[in-house]
Formats: sequence, C-alpha cells, structure tokens
Amino acid sequence: MKHLRNFSMLYGRAARKKTNITEVDAKILELQKLRKELQAKQAERLGRLAMAAGVSDFEVPDEELTKAFEEVAENFRVRFCSETDQSKPTKTATSIVSDPAVSSSN
Repeated sequence: MKHLRNFSMLYGRAARKKTNITEVDAKILELQKLRKELQAKQAERLGRLAMAAGVSDFEVPDEELTKAFEEVAENFRVRFCSETDQSKPTKTATSIVSDPAVSSSN
C-alpha cells in the first residue's frame, strides 16, 4: 500500500491525500524542532573542535572570532562545494550569534 501511495504522489494528483492546515502546522513544528536539534549538535561539535584547537585559551572578542569563522567557512565553501552549491548561508554567523534562541541554549 505504501508503494501505491508513493506512486500516486509522483504521478497523479487525483490519488493525493488532502492535507489540512493543522497537519501542515504540526509538520512545520516537527521540522523546526528537528532543525533546532541539528543546530545544537553541530554547535557542540564545532565547540569541541574549537576547544581541541586551543581557541578557548584566548580572550578573543566575539566579533573577531565571528570574522575568523566566516573566513574559514568561505575557504571550505570554495574547496568543498560545487559551483552550484557555493551560495552563502541564509543566516550570517553574526546573526546566529546575536539570535536569542541560539545564544540562550549556550
């Protein structure tokens, strides 16, 4: 039955299940929660790597660290992303650092 549902989603609109706004809202909340969890895991990973590299041994202002991280990100973007994937992220490091939702989890 699952295969039939997938087939109908790919090839026909008539067999599609109608979705209501409540279901869409629930999915949005689920995805937002997943996004927040993934961001937290990534932040922990990057924090561990920064500490292992000795970054925590210095009193460096956030602005300077942010600029250095943006330069590292650009270096990796050029080296590891294809030409079509080299778009800048939707949020800059500065906006993420100043985001209360992100900084309150630290």
